[in-house]
Amino acid sequence: MKKIYLIGLTLILSMALFGCNTTENTNDDITKEKEEEKKAQDNNENESNSKGEAGDNESNIVLNIGSIETVNRIIEGMDEEVKVVNYQIQPYDISYQLDETIGISEVKDNQITYLTQNDAYKIILESIEHTNREKAVANLQEKFETEEYEEKGELESTPSEENDLKGKMQFFGYPVKGFYVYEIDEHVLVITYQYPEEGGDGMYPLLESLRKSINVQ
Repeated sequence: MKKIYLIGLTLILSMALFGCNTTENTNDDITKEKEEEKKAQDNNENESNSKGEAGDNESNIVLNIGSIETVNRIIEGMDEEVKVVNYQIQPYDISYQLDETIGISEVKDNQITYLTQNDAYKIILESIEHTNREKAVANLQEKFETEEYEEKGELESTPSEENDLKGKMQFFGYPVKGFYVYEIDEHVLVITYQYPEEGGDGMYPLLESLRKSINVQ
């Protein structure tokens, strides 16, 4: 009788241990599956970045990052070589160049934001659909004027010889802030910028080069 009892107890313990091992194996399988899913997701993101694309799920635009080339630019009266990056905004087929030293901070909500030096220098490109130049300009003026700047420039037309686009531009200070608005088909391209007053010698030719590089295919 005692022997039968011991055999029964052994069977019960064996079943209990088997059940524990099964649970542990199941948990291990689930954990391994989650790790593989995360790894696959990371690989997809890395693959996208390696192809020179920047964007997010909340933005309709995709920024294609192209080659780097060297251009000549007059800075403080001196002819200097500057490395610029070729960019293209899809699906709008808008291409432009910007200095390599200004890295991409964020692509979100149809905005491409470039920041440098503790956010003191900022350039934002934005595509706004189903509007026109006049409405975009009015909204920007209202926004800037509520900030009560010491100085305000006149609203001017962008030089037509720069990029064959019709646009408007205006600046405020200080710090220096301003905008360029170009009407492209049924949407507008808005470029806003900010930099400290002492940074004008470098930023003015940079922004001029940016405007000249804009091309719509």
